[in-house]
Amino acid sequence: MDKKDHIPMPTPMERRAAIRRIAEEGLADTAPAWRSLPLSALVFGVEDCLFMAALLGLLPLALLTLPARLLAEKLPLTLFLSAPLLYAAAHLLTMWKESQCGTLDWKRTCRLSLQTLTALRMGLFGGAAVLVCVPVDLLLWHFSGQAMPLGRALAVSFSSLFLHAALSLVCREGRRGWAVTLALWFLLDGLLTVWEARAHFLPVVPTAVFCLLAGAGLAAALFRLHTILRQPQKGGILYAQR
Repeated sequence: MDKKDHIPMPTPMERRAAIRRIAEEGLADTAPAWRSLPLSALVFGVEDCLFMAALLGLLPLALLTLPARLLAEKLPLTLFLSAPLLYAAAHLLTMWKESQCGTLDWKRTCRLSLQTLTALRMGLFGGAAVLVCVPVDLLLWHFSGQAMPLGRALAVSFSSLFLHAALSLVCREGRRGWAVTLALWFLLDGLLTVWEARAHFLPVVPTAVFCLLAGAGLAAALFRLHTILRQPQKGGILYAQR
């Protein structure tokens, strides 16, 4: 072999140093990949869906045209039923658009699992729902003649929102988790509407109960979100089967 074509081989000391360097880099504590994900990546291509969901979140403001007495009667049920509107609409609209455009399959090939991306997006939608829910609740509460304490009004609204968020995250493991969440929530809303029309159930429920439900829902949602982010590979078989 020609001398100029000779490939120099590393010495034993250089090999050991290279192995040690590779091992140190592999065993080093690195931050999860999702922490470096920019906010724009979560809403990329679905900004219109989020905008439409925000408009749906403002839908309860249509009740401001009602007389204050009638609005006061409907306030507890309105707050409970309308709180998850933005959150649910944003999640369903983005899933529908991505399935129609084909980007859902593309995201299954990303470095982050689809489970992680969806969980992060649902956390973002939850934050957006809170930002929209608070001013809507304040306006409804004010124009109803302050029919109930403000703290109670927010507790009723947040209990519904956080329970729905927790249910959505828990049902994400199923093949049709979104459909299960939607069916269960429509069933609950239907039963609550019938019960409220017959017995005016919500006004007699103590505020502490709504606060407890809101806290439990928030804790369950955060725990589920934390579990998904700590186990990003969990649920991958579902994507392969799809």
